[in-house]
Amino acid sequence: MHCLLPRVEGKDELSDGLPMETRCMSVCVGKIRLQGLVETNDDGTWADDPKNPLYYLVHEAKVALPLYPQFGTQPNIYYIPPRWVPRPYLHQMFGPGADAAIDAYTNPSRELLAVLQLFRATRTIVFSFEIEQGPKVSELNVDGRTVELFDDTIVGFDEAGNEAVRVSVQEPIHERPNKINSI
Repeated sequence: MHCLLPRVEGKDELSDGLPMETRCMSVCVGKIRLQGLVETNDDGTWADDPKNPLYYLVHEAKVALPLYPQFGTQPNIYYIPPRWVPRPYLHQMFGPGADAAIDAYTNPSRELLAVLQLFRATRTIVFSFEIEQGPKVSELNVDGRTVELFDDTIVGFDEAGNEAVRVSVQEPIHERPNKINSI
């Protein structure tokens, strides 16, 4: 716990007094993790806060699920079920919500697509977000249905309400010059 608490509590020398992700989160490859804190009610349940990215992923979009919910352990760690694992195994691990979660992030809503951009976008823990709607950039046919893509921007805010990160849904494309500069 010694390596975890100073950062999460904002007491690490690198944190400028604000909660930040733990070292194990910082070194995780693949942009697959999002760490955060949520407000709780007196009884320990999560307070309604749909602009908190973790609350949104767990309670609004319902793509982040607890492991083995049938045991009632109420974990503090939630997972987005992987798409390519056999479904009976996922049903055992995540319960009946696994199929809906996979469908939701495989075909994300405009808001979910923006929130997913926060994964590993900053070391500062994001307490709330806003989405700035951008222009429509594409229209695709996916499995017989039309999907519109927008270049929205998600803005994440730290505990003090200051902007911590700003990420566009559409990643910039960088083209190399025709002339290669080799040493």
